[in-house]
Amino acid sequence: MTTSKLKQVHGFGVLRSVLESVRTQIGCSLRDLTVLSPSVDPYRLDTTGGHCDGAWAAEQIDRLIGPTRQIHLRGLHYAISVSGDVVKPDGTLFLNDHDNWEWLSGRAAKAARWLGYVPFERITDNRNAEPIVHRKEIVTPAAFVSCGLSVQIPSIGNLEPFPYATGFDARQTFQFVIFGEKASLEDVVSPIAARRCADVYLQTGEMSDTYIYRIAKDAHADGRPLVVFTVTDCDPSGHQMSVSIARKLQAFRDLFFPNLKFEVVPVALTVEQVRELGLPSTPLKETEKRADRWREAFGVEQTEIDALATLQPDVLSEIIERAFDPYYDRTLESRVRRAQEDWHARAMQALNDQVDYERIEAIRRAAAKRLAKVRDTIADINRQLETAVGDVSLPPIRVPKPSIDPDAETHALVSFDDDWLTATRAMKDRKSYIQASDDDGAAP
Repeated sequence: MTTSKLKQVHGFGVLRSVLESVRTQIGCSLRDLTVLSPSVDPYRLDTTGGHCDGAWAAEQIDRLIGPTRQIHLRGLHYAISVSGDVVKPDGTLFLNDHDNWEWLSGRAAKAARWLGYVPFERITDNRNAEPIVHRKEIVTPAAFVSCGLSVQIPSIGNLEPFPYATGFDARQTFQFVIFGEKASLEDVVSPIAARRCADVYLQTGEMSDTYIYRIAKDAHADGRPLVVFTVTDCDPSGHQMSVSIARKLQAFRDLFFPNLKFEVVPVALTVEQVRELGLPSTPLKETEKRADRWREAFGVEQTEIDALATLQPDVLSEIIERAFDPYYDRTLESRVRRAQEDWHARAMQALNDQVDYERIEAIRRAAAKRLAKVRDTIADINRQLETAVGDVSLPPIRVPKPSIDPDAETHALVSFDDDWLTATRAMKDRKSYIQASDDDGAAP
């Protein structure tokens, strides 16, 4: 189901309309289709209170920094509270304390962006590091004939027609993102990301909507299906992280990027990995409300991903590398390189068969005297050389495409072809620990 053709239901906005439409079709409650808590699930913010809070936050941003500038949430909190007389929608003063910070960052600012009062880009993320971008950009294949002249004056012997082409780029079928819960994962993750052209998002604070929005926006611009690999702690929060990412990507697709296709793959740290690798555990915090359900489902306490990254970094590297297997064509680079070499050989033959080398030689002899005297003649010589080879027909460029096994097991939480309801149910199952008997569906 996409929102580009979806009509609004009962006067709600886009996301709530999706929810109401599916609820009406299958006859269920809102709770049955709510993945995250109602106060943060993007599909449940479209309420009277949500609009009041969101409109209030937008008003404060415009009032304090103008209609176009950006601001980060902590800065917004201080800018509002320093006045001392700003009244919230519930009639209380906005004060510089923890409760008001939690309400602003966890409620008002979320509603402002998800309900369309404030563009996502206007609130920046100062809590997390900038992502490390490795993905390959789109390159349009093109072929040219170079005759050896550029900025510097070459020797006469270098004035030879030479074919070259752009677009022989080993660009995989999928765009990859590695999402890590800890900044300390960089030493393990970055080398893999560089080899696989994957973008890296490592948290240094709480997972933010800004982070997920950027992932969705970049994936939309890239055009390829997106695969997000999550590397998190083995505890209720880490287990939940892939669910939150999937739900927000789902919402961003419904709001802004209807052609976005994505999969979210929980890679590590799973309960089975903790047991098999003998990793140390610590008791869950007493404040963890999900502790009893977690213990009942998995029979373990909590283990941080740092334990594996520090004690057995090579094992973690291998786990992450294996997660790429269903999506990554490891033969592509060599096949593209061979295709480029083959094209170059055929292009050289085409030049040899078609170029008037007697004319080229005459131009070289005439150019020898002129190049020794003035640099200004370079442009004129280039024009003559281009004319000499201007009618050459080079072979077409055929860049090998990646080859992916469509039957490979991916262990994805949500898959590219899942409809809205199927994806939502998969997220709810993981959140409810229903997949516990199957090791969360995670990669081994």
